[in-house]
Amino acid sequence: MSERSGVEPRIAICVCTHGRLDNLSALLHALRDTDLSGYNPRSMELIVVDNSPNTDTRAMCEREAHLLPFGLHYSEEPEAGITSARNRAVTVALARGADLVAFIDDDDRPRADWLVHLLNRQAETGADLVFGTWVLGDEMPQWARDRGIFRAPNKDKRRGKDSRYGLPDSASTCNALATRQILERVAAEGSVFSDTFRHSGGEDKDFFLRARALGASFASADNSVIHRNHDPTRFTTREVLRRGFKNGCSRANLARSHGDTMRRLSLFGSSLVKLLLSLAILPFCIVSRGRFNHALYKLGKSSGVLYATVTGRSIHYYSG
Repeated sequence: MSERSGVEPRIAICVCTHGRLDNLSALLHALRDTDLSGYNPRSMELIVVDNSPNTDTRAMCEREAHLLPFGLHYSEEPEAGITSARNRAVTVALARGADLVAFIDDDDRPRADWLVHLLNRQAETGADLVFGTWVLGDEMPQWARDRGIFRAPNKDKRRGKDSRYGLPDSASTCNALATRQILERVAAEGSVFSDTFRHSGGEDKDFFLRARALGASFASADNSVIHRNHDPTRFTTREVLRRGFKNGCSRANLARSHGDTMRRLSLFGSSLVKLLLSLAILPFCIVSRGRFNHALYKLGKSSGVLYATVTGRSIHYYSG
């Protein structure tokens, strides 16, 4: 599906942002160097969805547009929430004729050839969904890497092994490509990204699972790599706790949407045990920042599972 094969699909690169001008600016700067290697830049477009609409973001996009190797389309989604922003991105991309839709986050930095590897892999396999991978940014503290609070797929340890629910370990909208056909098939059954995950995240895993249930095929593009760059505020004790709680809510929502009764009961029971264990060991971890934050993260995650399971609600992590 490239110029080399005589076919020129329309390609949209979608990024959602919410008041993070510095992150978005750095991403746009990185995208200037995108290696297209035979793909027609006139058939490509970057779609920026502003989930906290403001004139500064629009103005920056207008300034950066002429520096990119492809066009840029700015769109607004005033309804806060990660699913609202992602659904707007998909709607705009399809309305503007995209045959293939790539996803990347505003705080990530792609390698120059990340998109080409996604496109080539899709052309080779005809897969409905192609997943790239990621590595952790250099700015991440060593304790966060060592404790696995923030993680990247480990090719050596997990080669050939899938994550929970049978999805590839690298399945994430931080680096993925979807065909128009699978997006339209999922949209025919409801929103592409379910409102259930609006504030907790996990909407990408839910989308992939629903796509698979509709017969979607998957492929991995291990050479498509982005660098995940987390803001320094993510490493504070408060944000580690919030991240754990958010991930727990997301996990409970996935179990509710895609797990059977036994899976949900098992998750609830194991989370209750982990909560009690985390409370017990937390005082003994205070001598090490890494151990303390890891215990706090596990405490937050188990609490999030219990909270979302009992109440049906989630933390408003992505609401602004």
